[in-house]
Amino acid sequence: MLLLSFLFVNMLSRNTVNMIIIPMIILDLAVCLLLLRKGVNARTVGLFGSFSTLVLPVLSSFLNNQDLGPKYTLIWVMSILICYITVNLFTALIWSLILCAYLIAVAWIKINNVMIFVTPGYSSASQYLANPFTVGMYLLFFIRALGQYYRNLISMEQMRTAEKQKQHLSLINQHLTKQFLLVKGFSASGKTAIIKGEPELLESCFSEIEKHCGSAIDYLNDSQGK
Repeated sequence: MLLLSFLFVNMLSRNTVNMIIIPMIILDLAVCLLLLRKGVNARTVGLFGSFSTLVLPVLSSFLNNQDLGPKYTLIWVMSILICYITVNLFTALIWSLILCAYLIAVAWIKINNVMIFVTPGYSSASQYLANPFTVGMYLLFFIRALGQYYRNLISMEQMRTAEKQKQHLSLINQHLTKQFLLVKGFSASGKTAIIKGEPELLESCFSEIEKHCGSAIDYLNDSQGK
């Protein structure tokens, strides 16, 4: 939907190159969505989608007087971030090198005043007028897409932390239950020793009870420290 709005703007300015390239990007993203729904690996789809959304805007920028305005910068950043999220860091760095190579080429073209074909319908004035609109739309996209991604990450981390805490509490409960059962057993033995008048057995029971109570307290202290 974001790209359709850009297509409408370029139709008003009669920018023929963008009127061809923007539908290609829309088609590319639609194909990516269909591939995901058919169960194709997200890594493969991310590789294809991020590369095409890097290269096609580069082609558009080159034919539009090597324009490096916000609408191109933001989509390149988005492409590299998507590559990093869905593929890996190494591929994202390769995409970054491709972009830097293009920027170096543009710098050389501009510094040496090399004349390059400029698409009919391109004008610097129209680009300046469109910048507030395009930047606003891209920022909304970033907030929605990347914001949701990082929110999901935070939610998953919170769930993982809660699960670890649950497992930890379960281990504490098992350990303390074991210690208290032992204490209960030695307590019963102590009662028997009192009845039978066996002071040595009674002393031994008290020693074991003290030992296991100390062990339970130490375990609780260690758990709180972790």
